[in-house]
Amino acid sequence: MQPDWDERYRIGDTPWDKGEASPALVAWLRDHPGVMTGRVLVPGCGTGHDVRAIAAAEPTAEPIGLDLAPTAITACRQRPPVAAEQYVEGDLFNLPAILQGSCDWVWEHTCFCAIDPARRDDYVKAVAAALKPGGRLLGIFFLDPYHDDHQPGGGPPHGCTVDELSRRLTAERFVIESAVPPADCYPERAGRELLVLGVRR
Repeated sequence: MQPDWDERYRIGDTPWDKGEASPALVAWLRDHPGVMTGRVLVPGCGTGHDVRAIAAAEPTAEPIGLDLAPTAITACRQRPPVAAEQYVEGDLFNLPAILQGSCDWVWEHTCFCAIDPARRDDYVKAVAAALKPGGRLLGIFFLDPYHDDHQPGGGPPHGCTVDELSRRLTAERFVIESAVPPADCYPERAGRELLVLGVRR
């Protein structure tokens, strides 16, 4: 059974929200200036830390945060905007028309690991549907986010393997350009994440 994400935001039970953008994203933007341009979809954006980091780092980017939790989207919109950041309340699995085939990039962080693993093919299909041909998926993926004694019942978050990522992405016509440990991460996630860059053929 999936959590009630909006309820989690309403009561402040959001341990995945570290109050700052993903260190992996910040490091990648620093090391690749001027690369992430155009429309950038951030699915499961939560309270928008990654969206704002992209907007602040890349003036030619148009980052759009998507989340199905109204409370999270309201929190995003109540903060002073950074450049071109935008937010849409909606479900990645029922992609709003304005996002279909219109994105140059998708940045993934904590969305893939939060959904039921049975829906992972649906996730990849939705991301592919959002991207233009040649669009890029850049994401930080959990390989082994927590041991069972820390996360009873097996998640979320749900881990994955490199082989699983490769199989699911290539099935939807992605070419994986790189899959490496991130240059930076939250301390408790060291050695448990993979930064993947894929291109939609």
